[in-house]
Amino acid sequence: MGWQENKSRKLELVIIALLTALLGACVEAPPEKIRPTRDDVSRTAPATADVRGKRVLLINSYHEGYPWSDAIVEGARKVLAGTGVEFNVYYMNTKQREDEAWKRKAGDMAIYLVRDWRPDVIITADDNAQQYFGRMYVDTEIPIVFCGVNTPPSKYGYPASNVTGIIERPFFRKSVRLAQQLGAVKKITVLSSEDPTSEGAVQFMRDHPVDCETKVRLVDKFSDWKKIVYESNQQADVLAIYMYHTIRDGDNPAILDPVKVMMWTVENAKIPTLGFFEFGVQDGLLMGVVESGQEHGQEAAKYALEILRGVPIRALPVKRANVGIKMINRDTAKRLGLRLPATLTRGAVVVPET
Repeated sequence: MGWQENKSRKLELVIIALLTALLGACVEAPPEKIRPTRDDVSRTAPATADVRGKRVLLINSYHEGYPWSDAIVEGARKVLAGTGVEFNVYYMNTKQREDEAWKRKAGDMAIYLVRDWRPDVIITADDNAQQYFGRMYVDTEIPIVFCGVNTPPSKYGYPASNVTGIIERPFFRKSVRLAQQLGAVKKITVLSSEDPTSEGAVQFMRDHPVDCETKVRLVDKFSDWKKIVYESNQQADVLAIYMYHTIRDGDNPAILDPVKVMMWTVENAKIPTLGFFEFGVQDGLLMGVVESGQEHGQEAAKYALEILRGVPIRALPVKRANVGIKMINRDTAKRLGLRLPATLTRGAVVVPET
């Protein structure tokens, strides 16, 4: 959306909001194209050290039960527990439902929730929450803390006077170095489902290459996924898998169970596999230095508390989640006939637990 188009859109929305107020309109569901104006935003009162009664709303791009989303929510809850802050979560469900109309509607419903619940700080998790919700509030008066963002934040107008947060970047180089402890890695295939999250992560990998031949494949059909796994067994030393949660069986619009997609992959991959998330290694990928959803949730909630206590957003810079957890799946190592050296397992989280 260009600057002039965006300016015209905001003016149009202000007019719509004023007309709606004058007419005393009452609606049960949001119109498809509603977007917030400054008057829609809760005006946050000056914060003090006492945050009891303050409200934090987490707008989650995906759905309850998705491990990454669950980890972010759990991390935020841990930080806010015992503070007296009211915490609410809204799930946009844009991974199970990917059509554009639904994404826009999910964003509109989030806007209505903000109007109704009037949070003091909003946490926006993952890219769709920024695209269809968060960016609408740039330079308004409600503080926003984003997390789990793969795309360069500038795409959404971040950072801004009221926006800061935590970016998500795969530990690609660290994960490849981990695999190199098992032997030489000259060729690597990066395989992922075709979705906005993967596109941002893959671009980061391209911008920060490793010292080996890397082939990137983004697919949305299970038949293509299987073909690439088979090809990688013959053509690569390592198969790195980013996302596998929007794979479909042929032209069927229904998304396959990601756990089943990974079960098939683990059973048929004959070379070491790398993962970039805790759930990937838990589902069966061999190893990786992985992102922690809990870290993203915790760091975002810490920023939210700082804001509630009066710290200005300009003092809270955008930062990268940088802990990185070394994880290894012992069952997959056994299936591949690998003996893991002590240097590899030292300091690692090994799953499943014995």
